[in-house]
Amino acid sequence: MKAVALDIALEGDATLRLDVRGLAAADAVRLQPRGRGRDRALLARAEGVGELLRARVPLHELLSGQPLRWDVSLAQGERDEPLCSLPQPGERHFFSARLGEHGLSAYLSDSAESLVLYSAPREQHARVMADENARANFPRWLHELPLREDLVLFESFLGKTYAGNPRYLYEALRQARPDLHCVWAYQGHEAIPGDPPRVRRGSAEYYRLLAQAKYRVNNVLFPVHGRKPETVYLQTWHGTPLKRLGYDIDVAGPEADARDNLRREAAGWSLLLSANPYSTDILPRAFGYDGAVLEAGYPLADALRTPFADAAARAAALTALGLPEDRRYLLYAPTWRDDQPLGAWRFGFDLQLDLARISAALASDQVLLLKTHHLVAARLDAARLPPNVIDLSARDDVTELCRIADVLITDYSSVFFDFAVTGRPMLFFCYDLEHYAERIRGFYLDVPGELPGPVSRDTDELIAHLRDLPALGAAYAERYAAFQARFCDQHAGATARVIEYAFGAAA
Repeated sequence: MKAVALDIALEGDATLRLDVRGLAAADAVRLQPRGRGRDRALLARAEGVGELLRARVPLHELLSGQPLRWDVSLAQGERDEPLCSLPQPGERHFFSARLGEHGLSAYLSDSAESLVLYSAPREQHARVMADENARANFPRWLHELPLREDLVLFESFLGKTYAGNPRYLYEALRQARPDLHCVWAYQGHEAIPGDPPRVRRGSAEYYRLLAQAKYRVNNVLFPVHGRKPETVYLQTWHGTPLKRLGYDIDVAGPEADARDNLRREAAGWSLLLSANPYSTDILPRAFGYDGAVLEAGYPLADALRTPFADAAARAAALTALGLPEDRRYLLYAPTWRDDQPLGAWRFGFDLQLDLARISAALASDQVLLLKTHHLVAARLDAARLPPNVIDLSARDDVTELCRIADVLITDYSSVFFDFAVTGRPMLFFCYDLEHYAERIRGFYLDVPGELPGPVSRDTDELIAHLRDLPALGAAYAERYAAFQARFCDQHAGATARVIEYAFGAAA
């Protein structure tokens, strides 16, 4: 018989009482903070009260200046029994209380349906509880709230950026379909043309809009699954894959762990955008997706193919980035490393590039721009960078940096597939090639043999290649042209094709 919490209540302002049915032989109730060491567990002695066990937990032990989630179980000697609760109607957080400057609540975990207590400073607790209650209400709202025929909800990279295919699709859509009401799930600070309404990802308003929108556009995934039958969910994805994805990954890691969740999300896609036949073959298999695929090219590639109307437009773009006009720019845009986790989808990164030596090797009019991946948590100390090295990792969109870059340096990032439409030189800095291939993800292509530029294994090699760009251009011209023919032939006019297919003309 499962241990079941029948009642959770406050006793005065100092004690939380738990009444439990199920395992009368339990010694105590154990409260274990998630992500903390076992020595931080709290033990509350359990006593028999008729057929129940009753435990009292001092509230001061639960409350902290930092948010804490406590897994609750019954301690039976050397063994713990998860503590569940009776199904509760209404909100996910079925018990809540304000305790001075703190909030405390209880809910059932998604994975094991075991009891969890959540404590945090009062304002943060109220916000998190409201968000989690709204997420639990999403299936009901999806059924009950009416469809909004003119509503388009855009999101890019988990609501963190105004970037990628959703950005360039939005900018064209607001001109082609001004009858549509566009909303961005965006928590950043960059200006968005047209100043559309913004909503915080995970908020109650967000889940209501997600339930009601006739159109959804994303390049990763939403935090909940399911849609109305009439909803058009356009999944643009975020690159032609060099690295193995989803069900094609053979080694353990965060992407492999997340693929079942992505498969559930893919079941709700109406349309998957593909940049080329190669992606059309890989993406559905890797995602476990069997729906419609639109092989139309990527909207962001249109911005790269004809980036500026004239010199004044380029100058304006550089000014917006805080960059001088009279320089040549090299962009270093590496991807993240799955094997350096720092938290939930946050990762460390070893630069490996000797910036002082690169700086000394650059011509007097050259500047190196750095753009780390949005999943990389670490940031460089700008004060310690050489004057001709600028960290622009805080910018949302790597595409706007590709537009002004004369040379791209990357590793295994899909950015080079997009940059290839420019025809400009590309260099590959792959200091961990064997490790990445064998221990992290693996590749779909032969990295040294098929990429449209030379592969450098250390800073010395990269500097040598940078000093010989004209000769490298000639040496790699045939391979570059073949690469463009294979991966970029669908790019021109992609935005118009996607809008026509997914949104149609205004009524």
